[in-house]
Amino acid sequence: MLLDHIDTQTHAVMSGERSLDQALAALDRWFEEHADTLSEGERQAFSAALDRESSEDDRSLIDSVLKLHTTRLLYRYDNRKQPPPEEESNPYTIARDAFSAALKRSERGINEARIDIAIANAHQLLGDQSANRRWLDTALNRLPDLAAINLADLAEKIPPMPPPKMGRWQRIGLKVMGVDLSRLADDNRQAFSKLAHMQINQLVILAHLVGISLEAIKERQLSKRAFRIAAHLIVRYEGLTDQEPDQLLDIAESLLHPERDAALILARQAYHICATAGDEECMVRAKAVLEQGGQD
Repeated sequence: MLLDHIDTQTHAVMSGERSLDQALAALDRWFEEHADTLSEGERQAFSAALDRESSEDDRSLIDSVLKLHTTRLLYRYDNRKQPPPEEESNPYTIARDAFSAALKRSERGINEARIDIAIANAHQLLGDQSANRRWLDTALNRLPDLAAINLADLAEKIPPMPPPKMGRWQRIGLKVMGVDLSRLADDNRQAFSKLAHMQINQLVILAHLVGISLEAIKERQLSKRAFRIAAHLIVRYEGLTDQEPDQLLDIAESLLHPERDAALILARQAYHICATAGDEECMVRAKAVLEQGGQD
């Protein structure tokens, strides 16, 4: 039933009966009426359809975008149905759950914005410039709230994981086996911090993508807003964690004129990685950004 409805909407757009935006709105209405009756079999069939290879034509493009939108409708529906978390009184679990909730909120917002961009790109390919701008603007407007989620700070506030309750002989047994509970607790905190910075990386990459997409259609004031958000995060966290130098330099080159300080941070970071790896070509590229930014 779900896949049939997507096929119907795809055909309606291809035939000119309705626009892509009208098909997306029709999906919204259908979902409101039928989400509660979707069977597990229909969900599995939809998931399997997402993995099918697509051809490079308008029909495949429309079908892919409608399926992407359906994916987020399913996610929103499932998220609403989740039971509220149990209240905790332990300082560790309270802080951990606050971090987890913020991480989910960030992931949800980033995924929503990525789908907005995919829909915008589809409109661009279909020649609807107005809809392209509107969907990019929707993605842009998600960025400030996402940037306000300070995952790194929440990760830092998580206290050490309390040791499990155990008897004297259990503790002796762990010691004999070389298990260091304090080191495990430290590793746990580092894992939260790494998760936080990986998500911050994703947000910077998203803001950069929104910025270059808006710049491509000559919406330069809007692109500057997106670049400013990316730059704010780069400066706040003094670069990006565990990123390939080419990725760092792609962002640095885009930010060089609108956000010089952030671009130089990424270029210095990339140069250090390239120098350590002995990658001369990468070093030259990083040095070019630094020189253009007025640094030797």
